[in-house]
Amino acid sequence: MNTTFQKKYGISAAVLKYIAVATMLVDHFALAVYRQTQGYNPAVYHAMRKIGRIAFPIYCFLLVEGFFHTKNVSKYIRNCFLFAVISEIPFNMAVFGKVIYPNGQNVYFTLTIGLCALVILDRFRYHYKINNILLQMIVIGSSALLGELLEVDYHWKGVLFIIMFYYIRNMQKPIQMIVGICAFAYEVTAPLALIPIHLYNGLRGKQRKYLFYAIYPVHLLIFGLIRLYLNGTLYLN
Repeated sequence: MNTTFQKKYGISAAVLKYIAVATMLVDHFALAVYRQTQGYNPAVYHAMRKIGRIAFPIYCFLLVEGFFHTKNVSKYIRNCFLFAVISEIPFNMAVFGKVIYPNGQNVYFTLTIGLCALVILDRFRYHYKINNILLQMIVIGSSALLGELLEVDYHWKGVLFIIMFYYIRNMQKPIQMIVGICAFAYEVTAPLALIPIHLYNGLRGKQRKYLFYAIYPVHLLIFGLIRLYLNGTLYLN
């Protein structure tokens, strides 16, 4: 794609975030609220969940872009982990209908593990000049295993998707599209996320940094409270 055309007509990181947030909200509303209502339509529910499958690939892509552009990767990891902790109870309420649920952790934990893996891989490859394939595979496998053992959102696949975007970042866009489509093909609508990603123009756009961080736990808390109320678990009087 022509660079001038891409920057003029492409999509900034901020716009990608809005797309991810919007599709995520549809997904979580379907799961936490709509499915709990009497007489809900399964076809509508599944359609909303399919819309939600677009969000995660975009978040993975943006995490990798953030990794390469951040001035302080330690702060980046800290923020992801902090919001993982903050989001856990709201996540349990919205997704599982319980305040405490140890068998599933929110997506910020997935992002934190993936981000840590990127730091280690990047240090080996570019800082210490250790481009050993076996060593990289050990880091990748260990990170995926940790995601599975902790039962983070998207499990081991979620961690690998983040690492995938790290490795294909400097490839030509058509190759990125093909790899991404193949990786996310297990979900019918997830590959659609590669369209806005393909249109990414490399620009930051107008960012509302902590709004994007906070919207995850805030919307989960709201949807979680509604779910508990609909299920008769939460009493307001």
